[in-house]
Amino acid sequence: MIAAAEWKTGLRARRLFFFNAAVPAALAAAVAFSDSPRPHAALVYTILFTFFGVFGSAIPLVRDAESGLLGRVLLTGIAPARFVAERLAAQVALDAIQLAPALLLLGLAYRASPQELAAAALALAAGLLAANAIGVWVAVVARSIAEAALFGATVALLALHFAGVFRSPLPGSFSARVEPLLPFSALHDAVLALTGAATRPTLGAAAAAAGVIAVATAAFAAPLTRRLARPAD
Repeated sequence: MIAAAEWKTGLRARRLFFFNAAVPAALAAAVAFSDSPRPHAALVYTILFTFFGVFGSAIPLVRDAESGLLGRVLLTGIAPARFVAERLAAQVALDAIQLAPALLLLGLAYRASPQELAAAALALAAGLLAANAIGVWVAVVARSIAEAALFGATVALLALHFAGVFRSPLPGSFSARVEPLLPFSALHDAVLALTGAATRPTLGAAAAAAGVIAVATAAFAAPLTRRLARPAD
């Protein structure tokens, strides 16, 4: 029920859907067809995709909570875990469709192979699942759309940092062993491969990690949704 409603709402808001697809594609094109070094370009794409997922999850949740829509939906008796799981599923699917033009454009710009493009698509899906789940937690902490944007940016950058997107860990260190298992690390590696860098993302580990984050979010759905539906302090 929730997934179908989110899906239909997302598709029927045609103007918003168009801009959600066109803006990332335009930003990706501006970098891809510039003289930016490929590692720097891959960093920009990874940040863009991660922010897209976190913001796209957190801000609508805060908006629905402020309007009272979230509280009314929960009063229907739907299980909080089902609400969170279905909303995550619909949002990840919509995000993937909206980012598909940007990803395809990158594949064309860098003349990526079908295998590299497929790996990037899978890594993007895992990254979006993790980012959308993180967005739920951001929405719980935020008490306004402005706070959701601020907290979302902060948390997304921290997640990218711990995933090793901004730095290279010391060989043999704990960070070096953990980072390849994180969804955003795999997304970064996949985008690097797409641009021509010789790296292979650990897609299985990334998908498992994204699944764990999503399942944990659904497991705590009851207190999370109570916090969200509560009137602002």
